[in-house]
Amino acid sequence: MNRLYIDISLLGLVFVLLLAGCRGERTSPEAEVRALIGSAVTATEQKNMGTLRGLISEQYADEQGQNKRAVERLLQLHFLRNETVHLYAHVQSVTLPQPDRAQATVLVAMAGVPIASVAELPALRADLHRFVIDFAREEKNWRVRRANWQRAELGEFLQ
Repeated sequence: MNRLYIDISLLGLVFVLLLAGCRGERTSPEAEVRALIGSAVTATEQKNMGTLRGLISEQYADEQGQNKRAVERLLQLHFLRNETVHLYAHVQSVTLPQPDRAQATVLVAMAGVPIASVAELPALRADLHRFVIDFAREEKNWRVRRANWQRAELGEFLQ
């Protein structure tokens, strides 16, 4: 059960990883992170591992003791186990403690069917998570250095 929870949670991380991958030439780092949500959902639902690999820092480490390679393997396993992946995400906050560092708190709902709006969540059996993601700008690209997650409550999405 614990391994399954980690697998499911890492799917949400896929979504958040994509937030870090794009850089805007004329936008702020916060705007870059927020603007990527829509494209991140699309890429995650398409199970695009090629894109995801480049978004995880070689220095990635999380509280579960996983490094970049472990996260990649768990994501691949989850994609193989699930025929379809659908996400709904809400960015609660983006902070920039330093010019080359960002932290985002993101609520992510994951389900086997499309989630058109937050209003649909009570009727679905979606996995709800809150992610706190640390990003670093490496070679002009945002990459994920750390991700922590925990289960979220439906009320957090409905606020």
